[in-house]
Order: sequence, then C-alpha cells, then structure tokens
Amino acid sequence: MRRWDIDERQTGIADGSAMDPQVQRLLDAMKRDGWVTEEPEAHLLPHLRRACGSEWLLLGERLLDDGVYEVTISLAGDQEGVHIHRDAIRLLSAIAEPAFFVRQSEPGVFDCVTGVLDGDPPGFKSHGHLVRLIVR
Repeated sequence: MRRWDIDERQTGIADGSAMDPQVQRLLDAMKRDGWVTEEPEAHLLPHLRRACGSEWLLLGERLLDDGVYEVTISLAGDQEGVHIHRDAIRLLSAIAEPAFFVRQSEPGVFDCVTGVLDGDPPGFKSHGHLVRLIVR
C-alpha cells in the first residue's frame, strides 16, 4: 500500500528508533505525579487567543478531570486557503515549550503535549500541559 499519492517505493529508509531517547524522556516526565501544570487558562489561553488573530474564533475552553485542557475553535470566515492540520499546529506552537508533541487523533481534534523536561532551558522545573484543540 502506498504511503502517499506518488509513493512508488512503499517503504521507508529507516525505523524511528533514533528518536527513542527523546520520546522516552517526554513519556517518563509525563508519568510523574503533578507534572501537569495548574491554571492553563492563565498560562496558555492568552497565547492561544493572540494566535487565533482574526482568522479563528475561540468558542470555549475547559479543564477536564484528567488534566487535559480542552480548547474549541472555529474559523472566523471562509475556509479558502485553510489547511486545518497545519493551522492547528501553528496555533498550538504559540504555547510550545522545549518538548512539543502534536497528533491529530480524529478529524478536527488535535492532542498536544508540551512541557519542560529536566535540564531544558531556561532552567525551570520540569512541568507540562496536555491540550486538546477541537476545530469545529
């Protein structure tokens, strides 16, 4: 099966294990009790509002019991020239810290982990955020 429309090779050049240590560091940090930071509405929401600009409307936000900060947005105007996947990542990059992971988990839903790991600049204690961006 092809991986994209012009893929003739149908296989890649390597496995992804070269990044295993970095991914594992993030996973290990995420499992620490208390790693998810409090008050995402204070730490993240102002940056997301600015990133929305005039293109996006911020429809709502809420902190779920599992620590996921859910933010719902929609386009402010027409969808011409909009690439939902890239634009969602652009919005989330406004809150990116040294560790940053985004995955589109279903159509219009982007799960993000961002944080600081031990030893990352600028020297803050390890902490992070779990964000679910929902595009309506």
